[in-house]
Parts: sequence; C-alpha cells; structure tokens
Amino acid sequence: MKFLVVMFLLMSNVYADKIIKIEIGKDYKNYSTEELRQRVWRLEKAVWQLQRRVFELEATSQNSEKKDWICKITAMGQTYTGIGGSRAVAEAYAYENCKKGQKGSTFFCKVPKCSN
Repeated sequence: MKFLVVMFLLMSNVYADKIIKIEIGKDYKNYSTEELRQRVWRLEKAVWQLQRRVFELEATSQNSEKKDWICKITAMGQTYTGIGGSRAVAEAYAYENCKKGQKGSTFFCKVPKCSN
C-alpha cells in the first residue's frame, strides 16, 4: 500500500499544476451559469490539490518514524538503551539490548528509566 501511495505522489509531481487561489465570491446572483460552472470546477480542483498535499504529508510522516522516547537500563556496570516512538517500544528495545549484553539472562535487567 505504501508503495502505491509513493508511486502516486511521484506521478502527481510530474503533472504538477499551477496552484489555484480561491477567492470568496460576493454576489452570486450576478454570475452566469457558465461562470458558476467554472467556479465550481476551480473549487473542485483546489480541493483536489489540497487533498493531494495532505496525502503527501501523511505518507511522509508515516515513513519517518519518530523516536521520541529513550529508555536506559543499567546492569552489572553496563548501560543499555532503547529508543522508540512510544515508551513501551523503547522499554522493549532496552530490555532486548540488556538481554543480549547479559548473554541471554534478564536477571540484572531491572526497571528502565525512560524520558522523552
């Protein structure tokens, strides 16, 4: 799915249009039918451009995982860290690194200290 989104974004940049600026209308009674149709078309195109930009921003934010939390465990004089997008993920990485550093044992891997 991410591949399709990325491909869509790359393809959409190839056919980039001039950004449409929308202005608030004043008196719609004086507009002709053709002018109203053109206005609706411009509004739809502006919404489409905005939606495309929102999708692009969403795709890039999902691809770059934030690593806001860091947790540390001190065991037998060694410090093991874990970094993740949530406290739980950072704790899991810290425990995993501690377990590796302690040759598979978690006996000395106690409660991590975490911050973000």
